[in-house]
Amino acid sequence: MQSMARERGAALFQLVELARDWNARHGGVYVPVSETTRPNPYLEHQRRDVVTQDGVALTMVNPAFMTRQLAEIAEYADGVKLHITSLKPIRPANAPDAWETEALRRFEDGVDEVVELIPGPSPVHRYMAPLKVKQACLACHAKQGYTLGQIRGGISVTMPAGHLLAVRDSELVRTSMVHALVLAIIMALLHLLVARTRRHVAALEKLAATQEQVIAERTGSLMTANQDLARQVVERELAAAVFQNAAEAIIVTDDAGLIVQVNPAFSIITGYESSDVLGRPVSLLKSGRHSREFFTGMWHGLKRDGRWQGEVWNRRKDGEIFVVWLSITRIAGGGQPVRFVATLTDITRRKELEEKLRHQAYHDPLTGLPNRALFADRLQVAISQAHRHGRMFALCFADLDKFKPVNDQLGHAAGDDLLIETARRLRVSVRAADTVARLGGDEFGAILTEVGSRAEVEEVAARIVAELARPFELKAGTASISCSIGVALFPEHGVDVDTLQHNADAALYAVKEAGRNAYRFYVIGGAEN
Repeated sequence: MQSMARERGAALFQLVELARDWNARHGGVYVPVSETTRPNPYLEHQRRDVVTQDGVALTMVNPAFMTRQLAEIAEYADGVKLHITSLKPIRPANAPDAWETEALRRFEDGVDEVVELIPGPSPVHRYMAPLKVKQACLACHAKQGYTLGQIRGGISVTMPAGHLLAVRDSELVRTSMVHALVLAIIMALLHLLVARTRRHVAALEKLAATQEQVIAERTGSLMTANQDLARQVVERELAAAVFQNAAEAIIVTDDAGLIVQVNPAFSIITGYESSDVLGRPVSLLKSGRHSREFFTGMWHGLKRDGRWQGEVWNRRKDGEIFVVWLSITRIAGGGQPVRFVATLTDITRRKELEEKLRHQAYHDPLTGLPNRALFADRLQVAISQAHRHGRMFALCFADLDKFKPVNDQLGHAAGDDLLIETARRLRVSVRAADTVARLGGDEFGAILTEVGSRAEVEEVAARIVAELARPFELKAGTASISCSIGVALFPEHGVDVDTLQHNADAALYAVKEAGRNAYRFYVIGGAEN
């Protein structure tokens, strides 16, 4: 539970820090002045407030201001609270509480991050990591005495912990019940052992009056036999109780891999009754997700080491795929036939939760498209593969034209609906192997891999322009927009991430300067259709 809270907090912190770094590298960004975004009274900048050529008042949003607005969105959407703070805050509202103060002091002692469960009527997990001064930060914070690499504060993430605590409590109750049941079985077996021993002693005492000599000669061997018998009874009955009541599925197979015994938990987890599987190969559980080499390696490890464990995807009787942690042990000796005992722990829910957290960290929550971080990773992969195989690919940056009037006239909900439909049209306009991502706001990107010629790229770009020029039928009304696309080709327009992105941006700028609703390729000194 603690690890999951740390991973979630770290992912949210990283997303916020990436947004702050982007803002800082651009020296702040301008947004229209609105009721929710007023000029920042704590920002000392000679160009804090500007007016565009068409009379729109803009105000500069610095990294700290951006973090506060992200915090408002996160708290409204998921109940997560973000708070930027410092031991020397400029803004009074950024002053740390007691927990944050202690975390900031620990950062100065070298601690990389702090995560803690705060109990109470509404328990929460709190996570905090330090914010270090980077080169872009010195433009605003140098006058406060900060130096490069110094810790200037941190961002705390407060996440509701009720759901995780409920899961933990449920698991504790289940485990306690199992322990109580095992203890009761052990006590019953001990009581049986004591009763049987007492009967043997009573019989021996009765015979003592007439057969003292015989009893004296055989007492030693009889006591030893009784002890061995009692131990075997206890061990066998205890093993049977554990086998029948274990929460994990247990499978016993022979040396040929045929199932000879399963416990009740096996039927609960897989849906197969014991009568369905006895005498059948254990391969009936195969999901088809693992290669022949995977199972060859498993059996090789079993024969070499006598044991094997790892994650395995299986299939239930109803066809549902699930993942288990599988542990197999080879048992042989004592004149008994070779047996393999396997325990299966269902970890499907844990894997689903891990995948959900991973998806949230690398995908846009509105459109479901990859976000800027995942897009950057895939761009680096595309460059590596293109280098290795000598292939060409295209990087496309797309901006929506006339998107702001949709928000102003039909509302932000309509704007969200338009972005969702835009994502759908982009996906159907490219090939299955291509990547489409939302980079922020009304900015999108696409990586067209393994293209054979410029003509193929032109075909896709033209299709996107045409698709987005079609009217959007929204709940709030009909909206019409267009898009501008800038294209950079690998390796013609660059062989690294920065060069390709810069040149695609330049081509996009040229499209907008020329009137929008078109695409252009980058060329040295400008861009071409």
